[in-house]
Amino acid sequence: MRALLVMVLVAGCAGASHEVRGDPAPATPPRLAERARVTFERFDPERALAVVAYADRHFRVRGNEGYVKTLERVRDELRDAGFDALTMPALGSAQPTWTPRAARLSAIGPDGPRDLVRFDTERDVDRAALLVLSDAFGPAEVELVTAEAVRGGADATGRVVLAQGNPRPLYRELIANTGAIGLLTLNLEPYHDVEGHPDMAQFGYLPEHERPVFGFSLSPRDFEALRGVTRVSVQVEVAIGDPAPALAVEARIPGADPTAGAIVFVAHVDEPGANDNGSGVGALTALAIALRSAIEEGAVPRPRRTMVFLWGQEMEVSRRWLASPPVPVAAGLVMDMVGEDPEVVGAPFLIERMPDPGAVWLRAPDEHTEWGASEVTEDQLHGHFLNDLMSASARAVEQLDGPWRWRSNPYEGGSDHQPFLDRGLPAILGWHFTDRVYHTTADRMDRVSGPEMRRVAATFGAAALTMASDDTAALTAALEPAREARLRDVDAASAALLEAGQSDRATEARVRAAWERWYEEARASIQAW
Repeated sequence: MRALLVMVLVAGCAGASHEVRGDPAPATPPRLAERARVTFERFDPERALAVVAYADRHFRVRGNEGYVKTLERVRDELRDAGFDALTMPALGSAQPTWTPRAARLSAIGPDGPRDLVRFDTERDVDRAALLVLSDAFGPAEVELVTAEAVRGGADATGRVVLAQGNPRPLYRELIANTGAIGLLTLNLEPYHDVEGHPDMAQFGYLPEHERPVFGFSLSPRDFEALRGVTRVSVQVEVAIGDPAPALAVEARIPGADPTAGAIVFVAHVDEPGANDNGSGVGALTALAIALRSAIEEGAVPRPRRTMVFLWGQEMEVSRRWLASPPVPVAAGLVMDMVGEDPEVVGAPFLIERMPDPGAVWLRAPDEHTEWGASEVTEDQLHGHFLNDLMSASARAVEQLDGPWRWRSNPYEGGSDHQPFLDRGLPAILGWHFTDRVYHTTADRMDRVSGPEMRRVAATFGAAALTMASDDTAALTAALEPAREARLRDVDAASAALLEAGQSDRATEARVRAAWERWYEEARASIQAW
């Protein structure tokens, strides 16, 4: 999930949807509520969890063995459920693949070696501590030198460098031109729960390189254990595969009108976490099957628009598929990190809106996640009903399943919704954050929730069926109360800022005008739909 953006620390993420804003929740459009119910009842959480568990057994990066095996599992699940409009296209250039087999990193002390990182199969917890693109090495003992010493002029030739920070720039600074053969780095973010998980290490990459090198991401405990150590024992076993493209799985539920723009779902397969993004893979698989059965068995009418489901490499598959889509495209719905158990992780489900004025001018009750804001300018804003339709769908699910911790947040970017937006297509991201073990060795099955995937899938399914059915009455019923509530919030936030002397009347008038314009365009998007 995502390349790192500027982080903005926030408070108050816990709690119920802020879309309610203290007022009675708007009435859910009846057909939207029915579509949520149908999807919720037909979604199989056990099937979704089984797919996540299978994906979690494999270390998944672009095109490698685990990536392909996971795609094949998705394909087989869909085929067994009756999908026939099913393909595995090769999207993207051919590149060598990389799969970890086993690795061991030990500190050599007066009492002998002490294992710090060890995995014997790609299923083991420490598998994500080996930096992707590491080369095979050892077993051998090598000298350890600190980054501070290398920066001070120490010879790193044939040594391993101990450092802190992102491995890619550290490689360029400390390894590429120094003769060092390896990098050990502590690389955790402020949002990671170091106190609660002192043994976790962050998944990461070495850059492309010419001579053999290896790297390990360290936990805080292991980094401390290496202070004062001068030698380490290292063994790395990896499999480098022949160049291969980024395969994808594409499935379709044909609509009544093949020329109408399709609703396209996406879940990326790469990255080895159970939540990121095994949960997206499993939830989308079970959702596709639930929607197909609902349509084929007549629980809902066949919609006019086709629904397409894509699994593949993050960003790349979406971008390349959209470059030459086999069907017209109307909108994108992206499922990334959708399975976090809120009782374990503590993060609410987030509906990341397509860029709206909240992404330019942050006003209460909106808040960014610790992921951080992306730069958005006023001329990039194009009003659309999709943002508020998704929130209305989440409320419909809440009415089915009881209180649910979710909210919408302003656009932040960095996942598969971005290629759709780049082409001027409406797109939404569903995810959870802050996950305190995001992108680490601790992102495993014990943090995944079947009921949460079911709630998220029903939200996506209700919205997709409504869009695919061209139900403009339901779209309008979702939009209008959201417009009224948003403008009330803008007025209240502006008044508070003016009273505190933190803004001026011209700026606040501009913000309100932007929201009014957004909703006029959103109304027009319903009529154009």
